[in-house]
Amino acid sequence: MTPNLTQRLWLACLNRRFRSVLLVGALVPIGLVYLANAFVAQLLHPVKGDLLNVYVPAARQLASGGDLYRSCLSTNCFTSLADGWWFYPPLIPWLAQPFTHVDPAVASAIALVGAQVCVGVFVWAMARALRIRDWQLIAMWVIAVISFPPLISEVIQRNVQVVLLALSAIWFTGWLEGDRWWAGVALGTGIALKLVQAPLFLLGAWFRRTRTSIAAAASICVLWAVGAPQYLGEYLFGILPRANIASGWPMNVSAGAVVTRLVHPESLYGYGTGVDTTVKIVGYTIAAVTVAVTAIVLRAPRQDRDGRSLEAALAVAASPLLVAYVRPGQLLLLLLPMMVLGTLAVRRRDLRLGLAVAGSWLLIGPGYLWMSNALAAGLAWPMLRYGAETAFVGTLILWLATLQAVRYHGATEPQVAVKGSKSRIGSIYT
Repeated sequence: MTPNLTQRLWLACLNRRFRSVLLVGALVPIGLVYLANAFVAQLLHPVKGDLLNVYVPAARQLASGGDLYRSCLSTNCFTSLADGWWFYPPLIPWLAQPFTHVDPAVASAIALVGAQVCVGVFVWAMARALRIRDWQLIAMWVIAVISFPPLISEVIQRNVQVVLLALSAIWFTGWLEGDRWWAGVALGTGIALKLVQAPLFLLGAWFRRTRTSIAAAASICVLWAVGAPQYLGEYLFGILPRANIASGWPMNVSAGAVVTRLVHPESLYGYGTGVDTTVKIVGYTIAAVTVAVTAIVLRAPRQDRDGRSLEAALAVAASPLLVAYVRPGQLLLLLLPMMVLGTLAVRRRDLRLGLAVAGSWLLIGPGYLWMSNALAAGLAWPMLRYGAETAFVGTLILWLATLQAVRYHGATEPQVAVKGSKSRIGSIYT
């Protein structure tokens, strides 16, 4: 029987020479475009971005003795969460204070170079942790990373989320090595900057990674103790409970926001937050189900390196489903489970898993970017409004794919790898 087009393309991709031509043909133009738009253009004509629009003004307010959270004492702050209002831990403004004494162009250039270094650290650390030695696989992930719209946006904005991406790769490396204190330091530093990685701390505590958990907790305490601690209580008890609420704002891509926009479509266009008792109950239920299903699938910690990579990927993939407010840029952290599952798919030649990862990448990245731009342009096609949910759908697909990968690993692999053996999953990292 003659193979169809999809089968012929799949057979062609199995040819190493064809893959080499394909990867080089994609890497060169994509790399040049990334270099031009996310580095050279930003040095010559920099965007003010989050550094100069948010971090430095908050640092100036902190240095002058003003209350960082004064503007967010009103409900309106959490309706649009616009720039100029600070609703994260006070550590970032404290760290940004040196930039208040530096020329804005110089500060922007320093932050841009730092962001590029963080991207490089992420790719290098993940490739090393996953023991990727084939240049083709490394090239594939470089393409996927530097063409991922949430990452490009956060690099251009000089957002601290890029730092969290690098720290997550360092934590992941330590997680695969076992109970490592330096993995805890990386995790604790990330949580002290933003709380988006807090579920990873719970994973370490649950799996009794004692040194990792203690180092993470100590890092959080030390950084919060030195970084404007006078505002910490106000943040934890006054701002945080009100900031983590669902709203129909299109830049909120959490599960709660999806429910809000479905129940109250007008909230997408700014007519109220759309948050009511029904929305809250459904949102809390989604979070509870996510925790329960993830916990059931993970159960006990895995002793082999492959299982540890999958359980870490599952914890990261589940994190955006647990909170009521998620910005699109925060989803760049999902590059970690994408890289774990994608590497597994390539080495196993698992087409379904590969398509799931590629689909989530497309929906979270280009798909959401195209749809949000169309909405911003004022296009009023009947089905277009559902394009705001593409990022959530991609996140959900990635979580479900990771769940399936963990379940398959548990069903087919022994808990303890025997020295000298070469199991099906164990061989994918060699």
